[in-house]
Amino acid sequence: MTIRNSNKRLGIYYDNIEARALYQDARFDSDDLTPFYQSHKTTNYLNHTFQGQQVLVLGSSETSEFNKEKSDGVYNVDVKLYLKIRFKLGLFKTGKFKPKVKCELKVPLKTNGTAFEPTKCDWSY
Repeated sequence: MTIRNSNKRLGIYYDNIEARALYQDARFDSDDLTPFYQSHKTTNYLNHTFQGQQVLVLGSSETSEFNKEKSDGVYNVDVKLYLKIRFKLGLFKTGKFKPKVKCELKVPLKTNGTAFEPTKCDWSY
């Protein structure tokens, strides 16, 4: 995942990052990622591999959708980030904010040497 801080003045403290992977609204993995500080006008990369460790129970409509995605060779997976962040401007630091980020990924069954399509994510507070 790529996180870009395009602001010229604000730095961002990512104090807590919980990443969840979901298929058909059922969570199949979650993990706490390493906190970090992001300076202004920088890009950071978060590397994480999600692995399903449990059986997901799907209803008939979800099973139908799963079979369609399987035949198409692309699965729709949601990644949600639950954050606790603070902003830094000079010596001043804000209180904590708790934004939520949702990314709708299209994960290919086989990559054939190609990368995932970039996905813009939605932020909410």
